[in-house]
Amino acid sequence: MSPARLSVRQPVLIASLVTLLIVLGMLALRGMPIDLFPDVTFPTIIVQTSYPGAGPQEVETEITKVIEDQVSSISGVLKVSSQNLEGVSLVIVEFNLNVDLNFAEQEVRAKVTNALGLLPDDVDVPTVQKIGAADAPILGIALQSTMGPAELYDLADDVISPQFEQVFQVGRVTILGGRKREIHVSLDREKLIATDIPATAVDTALRSGGRNIPAGKIEGTQREYSYRTLAEYKKIEDIENTVLRVADVSQPLTIGRLGKVKDTLQDEVSRTRLNGQTALLFNVFRQSGANSVRVADQVKARVDKINADLKAKGISASLKVVNDMSRVIRANVFDVYESIFFGVLLTVIVVYFFLGSLKSTLITGFALPNSILGAFIFMSYFGFSVNIMSLLALSLVVGLLVDDAIVVRENIFRKLEAGLSPKKAAVEGTDQVTLAVIATTATILAVFGPIGNLEGIVGQFFKQFGLTVCFAMLVSLFDGLFVAPAMSAYLGGGGHSDEDPRSRFGRFNKMILKKFDRFQAWLERVYVWILKWCLHHPLKTLGGAVATFFASIMLAGFVPFTFLPPPDNGEFFIQFELPVGASLDATDEVGTEIEGKLRELPQLEDLLTTIGSNNGESNKGTIYVRLVPSKQRSENTTKVKELVREKLKAHVEAHRLIVTDEGGAGGERQFNLNIVGQNMDEVIPYSEKVLEHLKKMSALLQPDSSYRAGKPEYQLILKPDIAAASGVTVTTMGMELRTLIEGQTPAVFRQGGIDYDVRVRLQEDQRNLHKDFDKMRVPNIQQRLVPLRNVAILKEAQGPSVILRESRARYIRLSADVAPDGGGMGGAIQELNKEFESGSLKPPAGISYSFAGEAERFAELMTNMMISLGLGVMFIYLVLASLYGSFIAPFTIMLVIPLALCGAFVSLFVTRSSFDLFSMIGCVMLLGLATKNSILLVDYAMEMQREGVDRVKAMLMAGETRLRPILMTSLALIAGMIPVAIGLNEASKQRTSLGIVVIGGTISSTILTLVVIPAAHMYLDRFQDWLGGKYWKFFGKDDSKV
Repeated sequence: MSPARLSVRQPVLIASLVTLLIVLGMLALRGMPIDLFPDVTFPTIIVQTSYPGAGPQEVETEITKVIEDQVSSISGVLKVSSQNLEGVSLVIVEFNLNVDLNFAEQEVRAKVTNALGLLPDDVDVPTVQKIGAADAPILGIALQSTMGPAELYDLADDVISPQFEQVFQVGRVTILGGRKREIHVSLDREKLIATDIPATAVDTALRSGGRNIPAGKIEGTQREYSYRTLAEYKKIEDIENTVLRVADVSQPLTIGRLGKVKDTLQDEVSRTRLNGQTALLFNVFRQSGANSVRVADQVKARVDKINADLKAKGISASLKVVNDMSRVIRANVFDVYESIFFGVLLTVIVVYFFLGSLKSTLITGFALPNSILGAFIFMSYFGFSVNIMSLLALSLVVGLLVDDAIVVRENIFRKLEAGLSPKKAAVEGTDQVTLAVIATTATILAVFGPIGNLEGIVGQFFKQFGLTVCFAMLVSLFDGLFVAPAMSAYLGGGGHSDEDPRSRFGRFNKMILKKFDRFQAWLERVYVWILKWCLHHPLKTLGGAVATFFASIMLAGFVPFTFLPPPDNGEFFIQFELPVGASLDATDEVGTEIEGKLRELPQLEDLLTTIGSNNGESNKGTIYVRLVPSKQRSENTTKVKELVREKLKAHVEAHRLIVTDEGGAGGERQFNLNIVGQNMDEVIPYSEKVLEHLKKMSALLQPDSSYRAGKPEYQLILKPDIAAASGVTVTTMGMELRTLIEGQTPAVFRQGGIDYDVRVRLQEDQRNLHKDFDKMRVPNIQQRLVPLRNVAILKEAQGPSVILRESRARYIRLSADVAPDGGGMGGAIQELNKEFESGSLKPPAGISYSFAGEAERFAELMTNMMISLGLGVMFIYLVLASLYGSFIAPFTIMLVIPLALCGAFVSLFVTRSSFDLFSMIGCVMLLGLATKNSILLVDYAMEMQREGVDRVKAMLMAGETRLRPILMTSLALIAGMIPVAIGLNEASKQRTSLGIVVIGGTISSTILTLVVIPAAHMYLDRFQDWLGGKYWKFFGKDDSKV
């Protein structure tokens, strides 16, 4: 029994299934999480180790190389890279995608544990952490107050932060800026020398004292008793009275006699300001898999509650949400929803004009909500979220979802016009096009199925996109073959009513429909005339198509290729840098100057400034700029960035100043190039040469190098013989000097339930080792002080401020942003590859290069897309060959594919858009779209030929009969893509190239399908007959039926 016959006989069953589909779809949509992108698993684990006071070279030698050697032996490791900063080692371990990351994390922890015995004794315990989508903060919340810095930090750390952490599905909260209270034990060097006490002895005394120690328990006859010794520090005097040595019971040597104990603040390493006023910043992170929008809403509700509580308690402090990722998510998701809504509306209007019947339009348009809601059921079942990729898939297929219903309903409409009853018309009309409908849907599935199964990180992003299209198309196939016939049979026929409408709008509507009908009739006559000419001059027609194709290929050379166009979401960052060694005050002064220039912008809403970092980089600063909503300004974000770049370039002097979409060390710029080599004396000058070339390239903006000359460094070199005779070891010397200069935190001071560090070191005016080298003393193995100058020499040196490594080799990273009006990422890569291979940038022996970041992902994307295109073409061919029982017929249908790409590249060239990630999606989509119309045309011609009609007349009948459904499906698709192509909001500007490609490709494929495919069919069908004759002549013809 055919689908149409079943649906007409069982309308209640069909209605029940549709009702179930809609209800379950609405419930599925309601329960799905909302996010910006799919929750991708990054197969990456980071090992972070702190080594306070150590320089990058020492960190590399003592820590990073040891950990790299350990983790490199783990099975499944793809790449090991590292960043060596002042006092910090970051080892990044990337695994293959098929590795179980939880098991890999356990293996990394085991290897790091093995390495602990090989690391210096005074390093902090390394931390091991997986990297995921949840590692980006969803909210940045500023705290401002007139309170003192210590009280403000306590309020933030002990009162506000725990409240944020209590919010459901909040993963963690970090605090940036501010200074916590700290107790400083400032030792006097002269008193240490006079009493022959090393600083490490003071450290040991504080470490062993000031602690509450459980003494044990005893059991009585009726109860159990516990004992504890209480000695924790609760007053400054407790620290001052800590005993170091007792030579005289009446006068013990205490810490207070060797220096001053001060209640003060931690050393200032960074400053944070919001709109020029001092602030602390909370970064709120969600748990993995949590709904970003829901978590952000809950945290913002908690912000309002905390502000109300602070006001009620009379505390002069307030919180303000500064950076809200949920705002970006909402803007993008709302934009796609808006695109879907307007796409549906325009599609329905197109269908209404062609069919001229409200009933027929409703029957056809019902496929849209039915298919979209049905797709949500499958999306929810497979654990998808409502994100840009899944919603973009639905916005793309809006025009496709009605295609099956259009073809079915249009054919039923013809049967009704021929005088058949609604039920008979529904069955016969559907049966006649069932194969064509299945074929067109199968081609879409053949294209998007492989996209849903791409490999790599890019493949994970595309999985939800490709499969969502497949889900929606399967539901639309069900709608076209089951729902549309049932509704056609029981809602009756459609068509223009001969009665004059009573209302003015009705009369106007009828007039418009009649004019459109006349336009259709005229269009059909013109098309039939053109088609006759093409069928009689097939060679000229095909020659014109070939010329068009090659002309478009030439235009494609002028279209920039890139990975992603710059986002226009109303925010960006300014990174600035002074020479290495610049003080926090000097950097802050430049930051204040930049803020002043930025406040002149009328588009400005908020400025969040961060000076310095926890890694001790006092010469760096970052300013987060948030603009007013797009409706309140005429310029987009890209234009504002250009204005800011020119303004700051002319008025602000800084060693390095970059206006970019990414902020700070965690952000990654669009273009990244690694210059790799072991000998940095050769790598540095070569990287500078490449950097100068990058600065001359029009495709790149603000190129920069990761290499920075380090701070002046003084190295202590032990005199082996004298040191050995004096009993001084490098370990005791290093620990003593570290305690004297950097300081140690051996104890805590507890007050009001809060723990504060107790830091031991020399008083500030005595910590200059270079200046006071002759006055310094270090202990020997007998804990007696020995002059430092006797056992060591001081040497001045300088090294890099950061050392980057990959695959156990050093590299320098050159980075830049991609110019919006340049040659794009692809153009930059192509030019550089040419220069590296045979041009002026050919690397010397021992030096290599590799593209990284988006440039690397761009290459991966191109490879994956080429594979998808190849698989898509192959699957389309196999599907069509199977459906039509011919190896030749699919070539006629698929000839339209290159013709569709003609329009895609021409449209990109005309609109000055780039060929990017979204353009590629559009091109892949065109594989299926273009063949749909070709199938409708060729399928009907082949059917007529099977009934005995000659090929010319059959193609004429096919063109005349299929013109309306082809135009309807094409215009419906174009109408659905218009909102995407024009970009209704600022958030959607990044995706306009997708709509442009689909519209341009659909226009060209539709026009050329109607004229080129018939001409090609003449030759290919003739070739098939010739080939069949040769086959039958050689192997014999068997006409028997089986």
